[in-house]
Formats: sequence, structure tokens, C-alpha cells
Amino acid sequence: MALGVGTFNLSFTSAASAGTTVAAGPVTGLGLFYSLSIVATLQGGTGGTLDLWLQYSPDAGTTWVDYAHWPQLAAGATATTRVWNVSKHGQQTTLTTVGLGTSPALAAGSILGGDWGDRLRVVQTAGIGTSAGAAQTILIIASSF
Repeated sequence: MALGVGTFNLSFTSAASAGTTVAAGPVTGLGLFYSLSIVATLQGGTGGTLDLWLQYSPDAGTTWVDYAHWPQLAAGATATTRVWNVSKHGQQTTLTTVGLGTSPALAAGSILGGDWGDRLRVVQTAGIGTSAGAAQTILIIASSF
């Protein structure tokens, strides 16, 4: 594969009511890249908490597995930007509980690291009392070198 960089943008408005849904994605074409910088600018919605998970699919979109879970956002939390840098060859040495599909379970503030397959998406859980969503941006910068 030729050396290169790819950028993938997952921009969306978080849910305006309580519940767990797929928020954005999937983005595809990530399988040949060796490292990712995941830059997320996130903010709380109105009236309830917000949890966001990044999930990967090891089987072309049939099964979705938790990969990262940002810290929970309080209602009305101001926008903050956080960055995770991961390598496909990073070794996971701790057994970690993850969720599948729209039943995410990875602990807040956690990332697995290691292989992310060919595609990523975002799942969200808006807490009770949520009445309006907020703009969210997750930029994935993928590198093959």
C-alpha cells in the first residue's frame, strides 16, 4: 500500500430525547491504515446526560463492538476537545468488558486500542430529561505510515 493519510469526519447532532441510537457513520475504508488520531469536539445536550461510543465492525457491518467511550457529558456541558492516538498493532493486555450493537458497555473514558477493522460508527445514549441535542464532531485522521 502506498503511504498516505486519510481523514474521516463524523459530524452529527446528538439525540433530542432519551434513548440509545446510532448517531453517525459508518465510515469505511479504514482497514489498510496503521494508526488513527481520533479528535472529538463534544458538548452536552439540553436537559440530560450524553454518552458517546465509537464502535468498530470486524465483519463488514454485521456485528458492532465498542472501541472507545468518551467521558459522560453533563446536560449543557460546554464543548471540549479530546484526542486519542491509537495504533493497529497496539496490544490489548487487559480483559475488558465491551458491548455489542446498541447495547454499549465499555467504561467511560476508555479506549481498547489495537485493530479497528475496516469501519467505525458512533452510538449515543441520551439520558432522561434530554430535550435538545447538540453539535458533535469526531475527526478521524488515519495514517498508513
